[in-house]
Amino acid sequence: MSDEAPEKLRLVEDLCNSATLLHGVDELAPLAQANEWLQRNGWPSLDSEQHAVRLRQEREVIRGFLIDRSDPAARHALNAVFQQHWAAAHIDDAGRLAFSPTEYAVSPAGAAVEALMLHGLDMSGQRLKACASEECRWVFYDSSRSRNRTWCDMNICGARHKMRQYRARLDTPPV
Repeated sequence: MSDEAPEKLRLVEDLCNSATLLHGVDELAPLAQANEWLQRNGWPSLDSEQHAVRLRQEREVIRGFLIDRSDPAARHALNAVFQQHWAAAHIDDAGRLAFSPTEYAVSPAGAAVEALMLHGLDMSGQRLKACASEECRWVFYDSSRSRNRTWCDMNICGARHKMRQYRARLDTPPV
């Protein structure tokens, strides 16, 4: 649907897009399907449906943050997920910001939230967005020069939005 995110943020994009909301497809449900997605992407399998539910919930927290980074509730939820996976921040031997893992850190959600914390707040990270269409919410990397894309695909979500606006204007009686 769009350009891929830089390598350091690609996991965030891939995890969020494991659910194609527009088509009602979720590669992380049920457990067997989640384990197929995890193995295909180099992650260990989950041992219970409860863990798959948690992974889906964490994915949606990440997506919620990408939908509106300024929303205090979205930031709070993302911070809570981060704290489940990562402990105190520290400067590593190379002089970079690093995090100490908790027992839950080895998961795509833990790695994705770490990538957001380390790279998602810089200029390239600001280009990682969720489609403005409430039915879609596909996560995409905005490679446009102006960094103001709203839709994952102008020919699908953007066109639907414009058509709805047009029809609403037709239905509105003149003043």
